Formats: sequence, structure tokens, C-alpha cells
Amino acid sequence: MTMNTDSFIEPEAFTTGAALVLSILYFLVQFRRTSKINAKLSSHGPGVVLPPHVKSYIPFLGSAIEMGKGTRAFIAKYSARLNSPIFTAKIAGNHCLFIGDPDHVTMVYRYTKYLDDFTLQKTFTRNVLGIVDKADEYECFYSDGAKQINKKLYHKYLFSDEELTKSVGKTQKIFQDLLPNLLDEKCEGEWSKYSLFAMVREYVFKASVAPLISEYIATNQDVEAFRTFDKDIPLMFAEAPAFLTKKATHAREKLLENISNDKFMETGSELTSERKALFNSNQAFIRSTLGVLFASVGNSTPAVFWTLYHIIADEDALRAIRAEVDGIVKARSGTNAHEEPFALEELDKMVLTKSAFTEALRLYHGAFTTREVSTDFVFDPKKPGQSKYLIQKGTRIMAFAATLHHDPDLFHDNLTYKYDRFAPKMDKDGNVKPPEFSKNGKLISEPTRFFGGGAHLCPGRKFISYEMQALVAVLLIRFDMKLVASSDESPPQIDYSSQGVGVSHPDRDPTIMVRLRT
Repeated sequence: MTMNTDSFIEPEAFTTGAALVLSILYFLVQFRRTSKINAKLSSHGPGVVLPPHVKSYIPFLGSAIEMGKGTRAFIAKYSARLNSPIFTAKIAGNHCLFIGDPDHVTMVYRYTKYLDDFTLQKTFTRNVLGIVDKADEYECFYSDGAKQINKKLYHKYLFSDEELTKSVGKTQKIFQDLLPNLLDEKCEGEWSKYSLFAMVREYVFKASVAPLISEYIATNQDVEAFRTFDKDIPLMFAEAPAFLTKKATHAREKLLENISNDKFMETGSELTSERKALFNSNQAFIRSTLGVLFASVGNSTPAVFWTLYHIIADEDALRAIRAEVDGIVKARSGTNAHEEPFALEELDKMVLTKSAFTEALRLYHGAFTTREVSTDFVFDPKKPGQSKYLIQKGTRIMAFAATLHHDPDLFHDNLTYKYDRFAPKMDKDGNVKPPEFSKNGKLISEPTRFFGGGAHLCPGRKFISYEMQALVAVLLIRFDMKLVASSDESPPQIDYSSQGVGVSHPDRDPTIMVRLRT
């Protein structure tokens, strides 16, 4: 029996036909999608376009790996390459919008009615703090207690001079108690070596946690547990596989266990006691307190580190700031003037110290202000040569403040640390005036955005500023300090693995030498 092979289709022909069909289907899908987009753009008026998109062929991750090598460089690169003030890219499965023009970074505060403030905060509380119960989530965000905490308690304890005097005074007492540990009693008058970041982490943690939260968790064990937890917060937030966050999860449970201990409330601050009274759920209180702990020290530790590092590294800065602090102490009366805690009025006079802190934040503040777009809207840059852009629902806006803080048209020599950049200046007539920043002939009243904006302005911004000034002042009064000179070590740089959450950490911990001031 013979077979008629003419009835069979050749494999090559079948493959070609299938490819043709798939090509036609792909074309039809793309045509339909393009038609829908064009119709949507037309409905918003003439001249409205979509932001250009960065192409990436890496599944799910998209451009995340490239961005992780340096966020500011990533934004600058694609804003220039695409010739657009804004652009989109896929980051870990999310359609994200980045802002390359420094003038538009604050758009997240101007288009609030189209943006959801809580989506990513809820992601943080769920993935990082472990608040998974819907009732607990509601209590943390929408309850009357949460509103009182945000509108009244934080203002009372973190803004009023009366309460700040108490907390900053306790902070200085803790600093004074810790400082003798820097000296080697066997080598009086000799230099002692310390890792700067590790020292700052311990001092800031204990001096923040005891007066603001509870003395019970102001211990070395809690410092170490928080270090482990804090290190992997970006991974926890991004829902990385459990094996990557195992140590951080264990550290979190240890911190939560200590917050749950009866001694925590027995030694708790007045702020903690009043917060506790406003919660119905004990779990919501315990886990949200971990959030307060992160807010209290997560950013202040690297901020104080960078400030101290640059003061110690710059002889002119060290000399000028020490003279400022010495002048305030000499103006006091009494034989033990140098041992008295600094009053808020005295800290307010330390304008060079505060300028050094502000400059450190300008260079190293690496946080995103992130919002989810809840409704389509048109972003109009209102600048010559820039189009109107349709920002679609579901887009995640990633406003990176460092883009603003490194604006070369706003900050001269923008990559260089200048300790007195934000200090008052004397004009030609001898009058002292606050620093002025201008761009294109226009005075800029708010050149920096370290602490957010609008309803989400950081409530602890006054405390951290006073805390930093107090630590620097106490150290400069009592000690000589210098960096350990090493020919094979470069200055610490930003650790990009921690960028995006807050103030950037250093990629290495420099060694300093300390001795009693001569």
C-alpha cells in the first residue's frame, strides 16, 4: 500500500504559516492597544503624550538592577537619553515614573488629589512591620486614635519647646554617660581608635530610643537587633524570598518581643504611654511602635554619621564649628559651664553646625517620595519645549529628592560638601542674612526637601536636628578627633543597596582616633 505524501504540509511551510499568523495577531493586538491609547490621549486635549519608556528585556525585574547601581545616575541618564523631563520604567514588576527635571520633583505634593498616599505605607506596614490583620491596619491608618497621634501627640512631644527641652536634655545626659567609653583608661592622653558609623549608631539609637520610646530597649542587644533588621528593610519591603530576609525577620521578632515585655511600658516615655492609650489592639500598638523605632533612628543614624565624618575630615569645618561651640560655652557663667547641657536657645545659635548637617542631608538623602496614581491625570510642566504628559492610573511615581538636591543650577559646585553652604551670610553692609538660593533669576524659598511635604512632613525633624547639634557639640568640647590616615582607603561612598528608603548608608565604616581635648 502506498501513501500519498502530497496531502501532507511540509514542516517549513507550516512553520512559516504559523509565524505569519502570530505576526498578524501581534500586529492586531498592538494596533488595538495603540488605538485605545491614542483615543485616551485625544480625550485629554491636543498635545498630550505618554512619558517615554525605558525598554528592558529582563522579566519582572526590568531596570531594577541598573537602577540599583546608582539611582541618581540612572534617572539622569535616561532623562537625557530620552530627552524628557519624566520617563517610565519597569522596576520589579511595577510601572514606575521617574522625574529627571529637578523643577518637577515636587509634583507629588501638587497633584495629591490624583494620588494614593497610603498604598505604599500599607505595603511597608504589612511587609516590614508584619501588620497583616485588616483591623490592625485600619487602626494604624484610619482610626480616631491614629488621627490624634498624628495631629496632636507628635506635635506635642516633637514640636513644643517644653517637651523638646526635656527630651533633648535626656539625650545629652545619655551622650555624657556614653562618652567615657571612648577613652582607654590605661592610656590616658593617648589616641583611641573607633569605627565612626558603629559609634554613631550606638549613641544615636540609645539617645533617641530612651527619651522618645522606652529605656527598656535602649540596650546594646537592641542596637544590634535593629542593625540587622534595618539592613534588609529594602528586601522585606520588596517581598524578597524568605531565605534572603531570614536574619532580618528574626531580628524583627526579637525587637517585637522586647516591645511586648511589661518592662517596656514601665520604662516607657510619656509619648509611648499616650500612644498606648489610643490603641484598642495590642498587636497594632506593638508593631506600629516598631515603626516609630525605625522612624526615630533609621535616618538619623546615617545623617549624623555623614555630618560628623565631613566635619572631622575638613580641617576648616572642624576649626570653625569648634570655635562656634566654644563661643557659646564661654558665654555661660559658672565654673562647670562646659558640663551643662545645651539649652534649645544655645543650639539654635549653632548655625554652622546646623548648616553642616543640612549639607550632609543634601548630599546623602536618598529616599523616594512614592505615590500610587489612583486616577488618570495630565501633568503640565509649563516649561518651554516640554510636552503635557498623561500619567495613567496604576503608575507608581518615584520622586527622588536627590535629583533636586544635586541641581547644578541651584547649588554651585553641587557635588562638593561645603559645611557653610546653608549658614547665614554677611552682606556688603555688614548685615547678617539667611542664605539665599536662586535659579534663572528666581529666588527659591524651599531649595531642599529632606523631610517630605504636605500632610506627610516628618514630625521628628526638630528633634533630630537638635540631637545632632548636641552630639557634635558635646564631642567637640571634650575630645580631639581625626580620621585614621591610610593610603589604601578612599573616602566612604554611598552604599546603593540601602538607597531609596532614607538617608544613604556608607559603603564602609571609617576609623577615627579620639583623645581628651588638650
